Amino acid sequence: MTKNLKWVALLALFSLLAACASSPTAANLPTAAPTTPEEHEEADLLALPPLQAAVLDGRPLRVVATTSLVADAVARVGGDAISLTVLMGAGQDPHSYEPTARDFAAVADADVLFTNGWGLEEGLLGGLTNTAADVLIVPISAGIEPLESGQSSHEEEEGDEEHEHGPADPHVWFRVANVIQWTQNAATALSALDPAHAADYAARAEAYTAELTILQEELATALATIPADKRKLVTNHDVFAYFAADYGFEVVGTVIPSSSTLAEPSANDLAELVALMRDEGVCTLFTENTTSGQLAQAIGAELGSCAAVQILPLYTDALGPTGSGAETYLDLMRHNAQTIVAGLAE
Repeated sequence: MTKNLKWVALLALFSLLAACASSPTAANLPTAAPTTPEEHEEADLLALPPLQAAVLDGRPLRVVATTSLVADAVARVGGDAISLTVLMGAGQDPHSYEPTARDFAAVADADVLFTNGWGLEEGLLGGLTNTAADVLIVPISAGIEPLESGQSSHEEEEGDEEHEHGPADPHVWFRVANVIQWTQNAATALSALDPAHAADYAARAEAYTAELTILQEELATALATIPADKRKLVTNHDVFAYFAADYGFEVVGTVIPSSSTLAEPSANDLAELVALMRDEGVCTLFTENTTSGQLAQAIGAELGSCAAVQILPLYTDALGPTGSGAETYLDLMRHNAQTIVAGLAE
């Protein structure tokens, strides 16, 4: 009972700090539910919309991307043939971000808006519903087979039994093969909208795909150094299911018991996570660049059974700022792999 009261007090403080840090400029913006095709809640495949050439009159294609990760892929394909605006920059949480006046103007002026899909940009797209009504929206995750939120690698392997599909896990970029699909989708969409540069888009997509293929090999080699009994992850929110499935990790638990950072843990959730980490012998927690690490720090302080507790930062829902070593998707994945190896290999 005493421990639960402590967690209740900590959660109250955490909620107060989060409320104080929220953006006042977003408070009065419209929050209508998104109605765009890519925002299906169920774990269904997304599809590219009908595409036709844009009327450019000699100007570059005006492209808007929702997140820094989506923008990174689009930029690698588009190069200097497009004028690219990213709505959410480095370190910004796509789950909680709400649109600004600048975002409304950028989307209204765009030829195309690239989104991640599956509700990742829940705060942003809700506010942009009316503004984006006449803008071509391309879910860059089209054609990707999503995992369900909370689905472990074990469940994926045993997924032959028929069952109702739950909400899709939108964090598809933690499977490098999915970013290869992003690259192909970006090339398809940009080439259709701007046929004059189609050959350039195809060449850039091919070059980037080669880099991503090398990245897959690098990650597999680096992560193979972690012993089987140490391949256990505890993170701030449920973001690593694709990564865990590809590289043989178990997601033991998360501070926020959801694939969305908008969810809030209860005192019981936190107490159960501490008990689970003790039972599993997990002494390393991974924080994230888009969410507060305060609760992770508090959980670490409760792991008295550990000789030493490590709390290590990862880049998850957004790229890092200049100088972080995670300014691009390639850098982000390498940084995360190196950090995970450092935290679990010994």
